[in-house]
Amino acid sequence: MYKQQKLGIILNPAAGRGRAGDIRKRLISCLQEKKIPFQLELTRGPGHAKEIAFRMSEIFETIVAAGGDGTVNEVVSGIVGRKAAIAILPLGSGNDFNKVIGISKKIDHAIDAIINGTRKLLDLGKVNYWNHSGEKKERYFINTLGIGLDAEIAKETKQIKFLHGLPLYLLAAIKALQKHSPNEYKITDEKMTKVERAFFICAGNGCFEGGGFKLLPNANPEDSLLDICILGVMPIHKAIGIIPKLIKGTHENLSKVSMWKARKFSIEGKNTFILHGDGEVFEENTLCVEVKLAPSRISFVIPKEIEGRSLLRSFHFGN
Repeated sequence: MYKQQKLGIILNPAAGRGRAGDIRKRLISCLQEKKIPFQLELTRGPGHAKEIAFRMSEIFETIVAAGGDGTVNEVVSGIVGRKAAIAILPLGSGNDFNKVIGISKKIDHAIDAIINGTRKLLDLGKVNYWNHSGEKKERYFINTLGIGLDAEIAKETKQIKFLHGLPLYLLAAIKALQKHSPNEYKITDEKMTKVERAFFICAGNGCFEGGGFKLLPNANPEDSLLDICILGVMPIHKAIGIIPKLIKGTHENLSKVSMWKARKFSIEGKNTFILHGDGEVFEENTLCVEVKLAPSRISFVIPKEIEGRSLLRSFHFGN
């Protein structure tokens, strides 16, 4: 039996370059002031949020992921198949999926939105992948899955300690472009098979990635389809030149860009490739992936003011 109105909160103190840890006292004070019962647990490292979420999903109706996109990914993975809903308290460097959900970055406003919000069932992505040793692994993603340069950028952000938000990802993108070698990929979905040399392949439910790059401008987490974007090979100076279009989401008609929707697809690389999900590197030496929507959807808490509207048309930026 769920304990109504009591929140299970999972706080990642490392999120947002460590800034999330400083918010703990303010968060507790806000909850106590509003007389909201809660249980708060801090994560101790990678994978811990998933463990906590799995345990909390047996007790709480709503579980709050207080952190960045990686924390949201782990909490989602921990409650797959459970009745609990996930709410986001955006404390990370990018908070890309929250740009679709629309929870405020201000703690008091965020808590009000979570307590008074409504639930919405959203699509969940699932990826099976094989590494260079042939070992099969399985992960979930709620926002985006990235291959190649896309994942190299996610890796590069972990090395940059003095920036956050879009400037962090811009610098990471420029550094990754200078290092990354394009790969040849065989992409197969329900309707076609094609081979293409590309810088990256990105797929997902959410429009945004990398702190504000609108790579999948038509993605909708409610349409039971995954959006896919491929950036083909071009000179580095031209790739850097289209970054403003990738931020604005106006790259769809570029000659080296392919975009479409599919329910499932597979990708094989001529060489091994790096793979990320929701900004977290899953595997650095991937042979191939199989991607599809998970059988069960995930319940998210969204602000009441956007109830009844498509999330595709209701972007908020957590101000």
